[in-house]
Amino acid sequence: MKRYWIISLFLMLALCGTSCTKGGSQGLVITPPNSKPNTGNTGDTGNTGNTGNTGNTGDTGTGDNGGNTNTGTLCKDIGQSPIVLAYFTEYTEELPEVTLLTHINYAHGRFGNPKTGDGGIVITQSEKAPISKVIALKSVNPKLKVCLMIGGWGGHADGFSMMARDAAKRTLFCKSVKSLLDQHKLDGVDIDWEYPTQSADNETGCSPDDTKNFNLVLQELRETIGTDKIISYASSSSHPEYVDWPTAIKYIDYVNVMTYDMGAAPKGHNSPLHKGERFTHSSWDEAIQKHVKAGIPKNRMVMGVPFYGKAEKSPADADKVFVDSKGKLGYSIKYKDIVPVVEKGTYMGVALNRKLHRVWDPKSMVPFLADDTGRNFLSYDDPESVTAKGKYVIDNSLLGAMFWEYRGDTQDHGLLKPLVKAIYGKESVLQ
Repeated sequence: MKRYWIISLFLMLALCGTSCTKGGSQGLVITPPNSKPNTGNTGDTGNTGNTGNTGNTGDTGTGDNGGNTNTGTLCKDIGQSPIVLAYFTEYTEELPEVTLLTHINYAHGRFGNPKTGDGGIVITQSEKAPISKVIALKSVNPKLKVCLMIGGWGGHADGFSMMARDAAKRTLFCKSVKSLLDQHKLDGVDIDWEYPTQSADNETGCSPDDTKNFNLVLQELRETIGTDKIISYASSSSHPEYVDWPTAIKYIDYVNVMTYDMGAAPKGHNSPLHKGERFTHSSWDEAIQKHVKAGIPKNRMVMGVPFYGKAEKSPADADKVFVDSKGKLGYSIKYKDIVPVVEKGTYMGVALNRKLHRVWDPKSMVPFLADDTGRNFLSYDDPESVTAKGKYVIDNSLLGAMFWEYRGDTQDHGLLKPLVKAIYGKESVLQ
């Protein structure tokens, strides 16, 4: 009996030596939770950061920072990390600077028939920066990953609920996604369903079964597009419970946490890093804690940086400051339009009706613009705050940072450059 036991043991070891090898490494490589990226174990990806990510170097299996294990199927190569990801919309009229980016989510893809959830997916492209020209920029940055973003806020997410509840429509959706990825040579898909079980702005259809049905979509989507393509999801900063994460994380490679729109002037910050004393609403810290509790490892989170600020949505006449030459009131204001406000006292070429000055919140680590009374007129991010956020990403072992959206920055990349420098230690992601 002892001899047979020894023979069985050697057979098991031999089997592991042949079947547990991944990416050309010899034998089974186990990466402990929160380990630093190991550049030598992936072999098949060539990226310096992905072995530290949970499960993304292999075909199956995910881990988390607490050491738990889920079974599922993930993309073999999610690309370079730490991630610096731009949302790039059809409204953008210039090509992105890809030496500053590891990933691009090209928007928008939407349902052909949004009220019924069928008709395939239709991509609206920029005339001056279509997908083909963005993909061609891989000649500059060969590690660049370009994914299709589908959905958005409000009516832009119409169709998801109707699709998810119907088996035939789910199959049509998945096949349509695969067809577009193949046609345009894209690297994956970003699902921006805002949000399962919720009707954003009373426009998006929803059902109590959305969360359950979303799992069916994810499983079939992964089966359809395979493990060579990325699946990511844009998650609410304050409500991760819209998704059944213990199941969904088996198929979603990483989560883009939308840590913005958490507050607005005059009573809040748009994207505070920490909870402050003046404005005590949700922050990056709380968003991360909620997502970890929901079942998402930190090293699968890409945190959101807004390249815009938030003014008061419906101010009284006496408080209307951001008004352009056509009388249009500014609410969500691009960073490139905030710079003249700070430097010249003008908004869209029009002089402000009062003087505003920058105030730094040392607790929340973000600035806001206030008048002489201290009233908050605009909560926004600037080079100092995005630098703090980039450092936070590294210090907290997060997968990376993303931002909405590329066209909000200045021509000289006034926000993107300090974000990249804080994450990479230089003004480039090229390695």
